[in-house]
Amino acid sequence: MPEGAGVSVTTRKRADRLTLKEQMRRIFIAFIAILTMATPSHAQDDYPFLRPDAIRAAYEAAQTDWETVPNIVGMAFVAGEDREFFKLPPSRSTLTREISRWYPNSENGQSRIVGFAIGQALTHDEIVNWYVNGVFLGRGCFGVKGAASAYFKKLPEDLGLAEAAYLAALPAAPATLHPLRDRESAITRRNFVLSEMEKAGFISEDDARTASETDLEVVSPLGECPVVN
Repeated sequence: MPEGAGVSVTTRKRADRLTLKEQMRRIFIAFIAILTMATPSHAQDDYPFLRPDAIRAAYEAAQTDWETVPNIVGMAFVAGEDREFFKLPPSRSTLTREISRWYPNSENGQSRIVGFAIGQALTHDEIVNWYVNGVFLGRGCFGVKGAASAYFKKLPEDLGLAEAAYLAALPAAPATLHPLRDRESAITRRNFVLSEMEKAGFISEDDARTASETDLEVVSPLGECPVVN
């Protein structure tokens, strides 16, 4: 090994980490400035996607492709991800963090800060709508509308409680929770969602028990969502 080669690699790695750390520090400072209405012009120029008006614009742009999702379907997704969602500020939720992963201009390592910004700009209900209509559910489907058709050949408003709970289970591991290849895991996770819904007060104990005893019936072969360019 040439003299000093190991030192240069280590130094370069350390410099990369410091660069990322400094970038995150600047983003956080810019975001705090935005929240306090004391935004320096360079912060607005560097990180405009953190501004509340930019976040709301992104939400409204995404919303144009959505249809109304029944409340019980939305509550299934909330329970599957974070049943304490409505009791805490939305900026602290994993639902908000997940949205940050597909939020425009968001990059790796920024999910916590971007999620916090989203939680400050949108209401609980708006965050649930964005999550339910944008989260990946397998079969090439992003959002409950396409997934309801791919797995059950139904519209979201026609889903039963057990079916809604199964779709709400999928964000955890869409490939692993395949309803035909691994029905046991799929049903176990579905029943976990039903249990969380009951604990959160979204459904009764009797409804949770009845739905958990329901067989998981999907279309065969499963459908797929079209690729959107």
